[in-house]
Amino acid sequence: MTLTLAWPQSTPVRWVHTTGRLHDDSKVERSLRSLKDRNIKLEEGGPVYSPTVDAEPMRRTIRQRVIDEVKHYYHGFRLLWMDTTIAVRMLWRVLNGHILSRRERRQFLRTCADVFRLLPFLVFIIVPFMEFLLPVALKLFPNMLPSTFETHCLSLSLSHTHTHCLCVAQEERLKKELRVKLEMAKFLQDTIEEIALRNKAAKGNVTEEFSTFFQKIRDSGERPSNEEIIRFSKLFEDELTLDNLTRPQLVALCKLLELQSIGTNNFLRFQLIMKLRAIRADDKLIAEEGVDSLNVNELQAACRVRGMRALGVTEERLREQLKQWLELHLNQHIPTSLLLLSRAMFLPDTLSPADQLKTTLQNLPEIVTKEAQVKVAELDFSKVDNKTKLEATLQEEAAIQQENRERELERLEAEVVELEAERQVDAEHALSSVDVAIHSETLRDTAPVLEGIKGEEITKEEIDMLSDACTKLKEQKNLLTKEKEELEDLKDDVQEYSEDLEEIKRELSKTGQEKVVEESKASQLLSKRVNRMIGRMDKIITELEKDKIVLDGQMDSETTPPIGENLISINELIAVMKQIQNIPEHKLLSIADALDENKDGKIDIDDVLKVVELIDKEDIDISTNQVAEIMVMLQKEEKLLEKEKAKEKVEKEQAAKIQN
Repeated sequence: MTLTLAWPQSTPVRWVHTTGRLHDDSKVERSLRSLKDRNIKLEEGGPVYSPTVDAEPMRRTIRQRVIDEVKHYYHGFRLLWMDTTIAVRMLWRVLNGHILSRRERRQFLRTCADVFRLLPFLVFIIVPFMEFLLPVALKLFPNMLPSTFETHCLSLSLSHTHTHCLCVAQEERLKKELRVKLEMAKFLQDTIEEIALRNKAAKGNVTEEFSTFFQKIRDSGERPSNEEIIRFSKLFEDELTLDNLTRPQLVALCKLLELQSIGTNNFLRFQLIMKLRAIRADDKLIAEEGVDSLNVNELQAACRVRGMRALGVTEERLREQLKQWLELHLNQHIPTSLLLLSRAMFLPDTLSPADQLKTTLQNLPEIVTKEAQVKVAELDFSKVDNKTKLEATLQEEAAIQQENRERELERLEAEVVELEAERQVDAEHALSSVDVAIHSETLRDTAPVLEGIKGEEITKEEIDMLSDACTKLKEQKNLLTKEKEELEDLKDDVQEYSEDLEEIKRELSKTGQEKVVEESKASQLLSKRVNRMIGRMDKIITELEKDKIVLDGQMDSETTPPIGENLISINELIAVMKQIQNIPEHKLLSIADALDENKDGKIDIDDVLKVVELIDKEDIDISTNQVAEIMVMLQKEEKLLEKEKAKEKVEKEQAAKIQN
């Protein structure tokens, strides 16, 4: 008897979660770090920047109070309407299989956070409603999951056909539910961290302080204090800055870092983000080993990668500028993008780091400063007025529309180029078929071909095909390792969030403010919901593993590898890729070689899927050399993450011993 076995796939859902645990601190972590730095400086008696609070607030007339209240509610309702409109539109795009850009994901997260902040009771309605209708959504919107989730068939000779069909159908349903629940829970956890804390007391207007700071450095020519410059520079995160830089600034950064400077803005940004992540990981390794452990060649290479002078300077100078970079980046937490922009502007070496940062901030686009203005208030536990939030949201929405127009134009231009190439090929075929009576000299183009991208170019379609191949291989091995890893990361995020909240309370108690700042009602409700979802996902994984054990016992043991075995051979990957699409042999070998980081003929399926996820979020083509660099970067980040986890574990054990 022949059984048609359903073959479900398990690549990431087309969802919105983008948190990278190693390279992107949450808002709560940044608030805690800022609070710790301030308390340490207070204890040491050093200068501490804090917003000014009027000793005697100016009294307002009844008329002015009424006007202010009307304005407050007017902007509040406009903000709620705008947030709801944007959130619904983004959700509809996700449900229909569209992949959101970085800017769109950031906007979606912020609008959802604002809606829950303004109307906390919606947590009781929206989240349970989403969970309850999840099976319906999967039926109505099949494009919500990638094409690799479509059912494929495999014929096996087994008995009890009907029973097995039911088991496989149930397994497919559970895997779909697990993927969507996992992405939903991660997104809700990101939302929790956006709305975690609220301030019950009136504080100084930090947004006004920020506006005054920028007025000083841009208009009045007055020099702010070093404390102000360092404090406000921390707000300009890498992705926020890069997403809003002009093309000349992006090209200048690419040239500084010796990256390809030809391509779309999206491609240049992707290159820079990957390079910045690699530099960030390298900085941590250098700091761990010590700058003094590097020889001259290593120092020159490290300085060159960071856009600093590497030739014609003494060894002492090389060490000094690298130490200064690490101090600003790792200890002062200045974003890498700002440090590189200051180098791209070729400012004099005689300028102090604070003056270099000041000049860099002066040249940032206006939209970046508006985003940073909102962030500074949130990190300082201050309330942001509805008008400022509305302006930032509208500005970001306009930037998203402009970005979409640019992408559509780039797509149309690519189609025109492709059509022209096809016409040229057709014309050449037509000419070659004509019998020419007179044998004339054949003209040939002997000019050298200019290489735009180093290595073999991989198109977006081939990246999708690679994703399909990996998920098929993963299903053959019946692995849930990636889902388990992501669920463990989510549990770690939830645990760290709780610990950070406790630590913030302890830090606030040092200045008698522990009762002033509290966890928001919406974040408390969402936290309970996320914990329930985690419990449900644990049960789904347990159920799937039980089904796997039953199925493995009925199938030939040789067809199923050991549980947790993620490694596959290059030949296995190439064989599956050939089945999906007809690609030249040399191209397949080039792609596989780029993924084989240590050249042992084996690759980790989950590592490849992580690379695919990174590239799939961008509408770009990429080279095999760049894929190989991303693989190396991810391996380095994984090692650093393991070290950080081990270090945290030791610190917790030591703290527990001290308490006991």
